[in-house]
Amino acid sequence: MAIRSDVSIDWDVSPRIITVLSPSTAISMQDLLDTLRWLESRPSAMDNKSIVDASGKESLGGGTKVGLTIKLLNAKVAFEARSGPDWVLCSLDGGNLVAVDENGDDMDAREPTAFVTIDRTSSASATLQEQDALRYSSYGGVVSVDVTSSLSGTDYPAGNMEFPVNNVQDAIFIANDKGFDTLFIRGDLTLDTGDAVEGFTLVGQNATRSHLTVLDGAETYGCEFRNFTINGVLDGKCSAIECNIGALNYVNGYIYNSVLMESVITLGGGADAIFLDCWSGVAGASTPTIDMGGSGQGLAVRGYSGGLKLTNRTGTDAVSIDFHSGQLKVDSTVTNGTIIVRGTVGKITDDSTGSAVVDTEGVTNQETISEAVWEYTI
Repeated sequence: MAIRSDVSIDWDVSPRIITVLSPSTAISMQDLLDTLRWLESRPSAMDNKSIVDASGKESLGGGTKVGLTIKLLNAKVAFEARSGPDWVLCSLDGGNLVAVDENGDDMDAREPTAFVTIDRTSSASATLQEQDALRYSSYGGVVSVDVTSSLSGTDYPAGNMEFPVNNVQDAIFIANDKGFDTLFIRGDLTLDTGDAVEGFTLVGQNATRSHLTVLDGAETYGCEFRNFTINGVLDGKCSAIECNIGALNYVNGYIYNSVLMESVITLGGGADAIFLDCWSGVAGASTPTIDMGGSGQGLAVRGYSGGLKLTNRTGTDAVSIDFHSGQLKVDSTVTNGTIIVRGTVGKITDDSTGSAVVDTEGVTNQETISEAVWEYTI
């Protein structure tokens, strides 16, 4: 607490005049507040109405506090007049200073005096820079989307972790404005015409709680999808990570650590599709199916477990499948090219036709072990 001895109040005029005596040229908001509180508490001022109100200094966490704002009640601040001819620059700093007249209407908090110029340096609550930083951090680096939310638009706090926005278009605008490239999806979401999420990462809560449906009109080229059960039509060069893969069309890019459901995954776009460390999610004799899309698309499956079926292959693009364990079914619609199969495969059903070849030289199972044993020369 700093009580200034060079401050006086004229209580008998309206508005009251608070004078900072010469030769002082500056006073901080904290010193002004402390001094006014002390002066209005003196016995000589007890019959006068309060001259000051103040707010601020509340903690925002992380060592940040709201800035100090002083409101003068039917009062103004003056610096004692100088004799001239040179003008003296005086300052009010360390917070915000406002004033209202006897009717409560806003007025200038500064009272002009001879040969004195008063410079007032304002600071928004916690400073605008700190406030912007706090708002930015409330997003956690992502824009949150929940279609069941009642909140739309792009004004803060729409899209932060506490107040998810209810549509993708607003979320994309907010993300671009903040420099984010990730959308966090609460619950289910359908992407449709107008949802341009190209190059974005979309993250669900998990593959059970977040179902993502991508309709043909959505723009998804180069997207990354995480933690979804996903169905629909992709635009190519997409990645899916830790997802349940349902019926997907136009797949090229990467599928990582994901479960293939009892559905058809159709390749396309003239580019390779790569499945890394994936599993069948289908119990029993049924299997997930990969439709090769005719010709133009290669396929690499690495570290697969469970059943898998290949259909609709007419080209000669490279195909290789490496199993941890499982079974492979090659449909009669596979009519061309070589399919290289390696690893532990319990059963291979080769119904391919035409010039198609299923190369099983690298396969290990009961049949190949038995054959190797019987053919071994002692």
